Amino acid sequence: MELPPGELFLVVCPHPDDDAVGCGGTILKLLDAGKKVRVIYLSIQEGNFTRKARLEEIHRALDRMGVTDHMLREDDFPSAREATDIVVRELGKRYDGVFIPSPFENHDHHLRTFQACAEALRRTGTGPDIIMYEVWGTLMPNLVVPVSNVMERKLAAVREHGTQCADIDYVRLSRGINGYRAAASALDGYAEAFMHMDAPTLLRLFS
Repeated sequence: MELPPGELFLVVCPHPDDDAVGCGGTILKLLDAGKKVRVIYLSIQEGNFTRKARLEEIHRALDRMGVTDHMLREDDFPSAREATDIVVRELGKRYDGVFIPSPFENHDHHLRTFQACAEALRRTGTGPDIIMYEVWGTLMPNLVVPVSNVMERKLAAVREHGTQCADIDYVRLSRGINGYRAAASALDGYAEAFMHMDAPTLLRLFS
């Protein structure tokens, strides 16, 4: 599919950089098509860098993707209740689609983000499409979005997260998984893969 259906989208990320790596190409395509995309980060990474330097990276990466609507929680990862409350408030905006980490991620914060999103959907009874992305663990996709025409712009956004790429080569990771997803779907170039389903189905499968 060239794009997921809808006009208004939310991207929920455990940390800054998960959006660029997991679904940056699709975000770029949505914005290029005139859709509205809001990105929220539940926490900021810690490491051998200053907060100022990290914030500058984050904003440069957002600029690369053309994202102007975002929220960054400049703190450690929130409690389960606080994370759920954040997502509940966001769901009041009635998004057509919400990008979240998949339940197959091999990272505690990603799994906790998925759980917070699922609980927020249960609590609110809202029904946006859920579009699960992959960073730390491959998923079983039922939606593949070709991103060859925006891949270099995606990688430029990933590179802006220099403090994170210093530890793990996220540019290589993105090329590898997006190249694999395209090849596995008999597509040229690159593609991003997702699990796409409505909210009731997600709650039924993963409660």
